[in-house]
Amino acid sequence: MSEQRRFPLKLDDIRGKWQVLSNAKKISVIVLAAAIIVILIFSGQALLRPRMSPLFTGLEPADAGRITAKLKELGVPYELTHEGKTILVQEDKVYDLRIQLASDGTLLGSGAGFELFDQTKLGSTDFERRLNYQRALQEELRRTIVQLEEVEQARVHLTLPEPSVFVTETTPPSVSIVLKLNPFSRLEPNQIRGIIHLVAGSVENLTPENITILDTYGNLLSDLYAQDESTQIAEATLKQLEVKRTFERELEQRVQRLLDRVLGPGQAIAMLTAELDFNSRETTVISYEEGGVPRSHTITRETWIGGEENIPNLGEAGTDSNIPGYVLPEEAEGGFYERIDEITNYEINETNETEIFAPGRLLRLHTAVVVNTKNGEVTPMQVEQIRNTVAAAVGYQEERGDSIDVQGMNFDTSQWDALQKLLEEEEQQEQLRQYVRYGVLGLVGLLLVIILVRFLAKRREQTVEVDEMTPVLPDATEEALPSEVETAAEESNLNQQVRRLAEKDPEMAAFLIRAWLTEE
Repeated sequence: MSEQRRFPLKLDDIRGKWQVLSNAKKISVIVLAAAIIVILIFSGQALLRPRMSPLFTGLEPADAGRITAKLKELGVPYELTHEGKTILVQEDKVYDLRIQLASDGTLLGSGAGFELFDQTKLGSTDFERRLNYQRALQEELRRTIVQLEEVEQARVHLTLPEPSVFVTETTPPSVSIVLKLNPFSRLEPNQIRGIIHLVAGSVENLTPENITILDTYGNLLSDLYAQDESTQIAEATLKQLEVKRTFERELEQRVQRLLDRVLGPGQAIAMLTAELDFNSRETTVISYEEGGVPRSHTITRETWIGGEENIPNLGEAGTDSNIPGYVLPEEAEGGFYERIDEITNYEINETNETEIFAPGRLLRLHTAVVVNTKNGEVTPMQVEQIRNTVAAAVGYQEERGDSIDVQGMNFDTSQWDALQKLLEEEEQQEQLRQYVRYGVLGLVGLLLVIILVRFLAKRREQTVEVDEMTPVLPDATEEALPSEVETAAEESNLNQQVRRLAEKDPEMAAFLIRAWLTEE
């Protein structure tokens, strides 16, 4: 029989087994085979189907329709997901299609930016140019705003008034923005301020007060920017207090870590108070030095030589010699006259010094340290050592008005002792539970080992008994004896052996009978 099992089943054997099956089993086999075929078909389609990737996401219906029409024209298979807002194409064609659609103008449509001015139209009026500029500016602002991670879509409505020759009749522009945020996303106040200033800086003569921002739920987001003066002062005060407390906390942690390392954890407490100046000031000092630097030096020399006979005749009108009342100096008559004028101009030495005090300047620092005396006293030397150490840690400056106070007191450790005792008891109970757990696991392991050993011993005994009976048991793989007498003798001997085995070990007998029935 073992030799026959080496060969595959024949068609007659399959037909015979099929006829033996009941109707219920036949139906089950048919359903199972159909299910396997369907699964194989769908699995093959899924494996052979090309991988799809998003070509564009978050599209408007008009843009999606224009892009899908172009894809149909190109013969490119596609799929629509997310209610038609996402277009999927084959993964290896995504970038090529994006470049092709962008180059032929399919992506522009009604949402074109400054691409509208790439081609100049002859005969366009000034009104058309202004209208195209408004459309282009709206689209450029929309493209910029949707770059924010929280914004899914945006619409920008820009109002540009007609230019007027009268200054008093000039109307400022205004902008209205509608934002569609991503699910579970919200804009922070600083992000809204950023959008407002971005739009205000992109439109000429536009002020932040003329910008209105809404979301798709109708919430007015621009109110977060337009706050009254009292609210702005309150926010500024809160920020100053936060900066002050952060500075104090940082110094406290440094001093506390130092004291814990020196005196031990929980043996000292440090508290700091800082006085910060949040006023911004600018001081300009002009000083003048003694002396100066020569800027210019002028020398004028006048000389006359001769007597009365050398006095020239009166010249033409307008010359110095014809000026009435001109009289020569007495010492110059018949002799020599000379006059020298020297003028030196000095530059004033001036020094300009400008000093700017930034907000947050430290004015004074006050430090308090309390040390646990443990029912004893802190010596003055210890107090001085702690004071010097803390002063070096916080940057103590006496001329600035800083102060350090070190005191020794008895700490109330009753709650800490009770908590420590409770933790020790809990730790002991946890150790006891751990020991019990280990003991139970050990016992269970020991029982499993004992059961396994007994089972293996019993199996060994059964194997020995089966080996003793094997020579007298017929081999199912051997061919039947041709003689009927020998066959009858073997059957009689077999029945006797089975009867003795059933009396001695009923379980083993049942096992052998089941094995024989299975082989038959």
